[in-house]
Amino acid sequence: MNTASRMESHGIPDNIQICEATYQVLKDKYLVENRGLIKIKGKGEMMTYLLYGVK
Repeated sequence: MNTASRMESHGIPDNIQICEATYQVLKDKYLVENRGLIKIKGKGEMMTYLLYGVK
């Protein structure tokens, strides 16, 4: 399994969850909310965010 698949398994239905790297690229143009740390098997804890739309 890859990271995206593992993140998806911890997602919230009908929401877009993104990782820290994606957040850094999108944060100035999109509305995002810090979801906090989630444990990802094989990766440890990852900071995640929810993407809501364009600013």
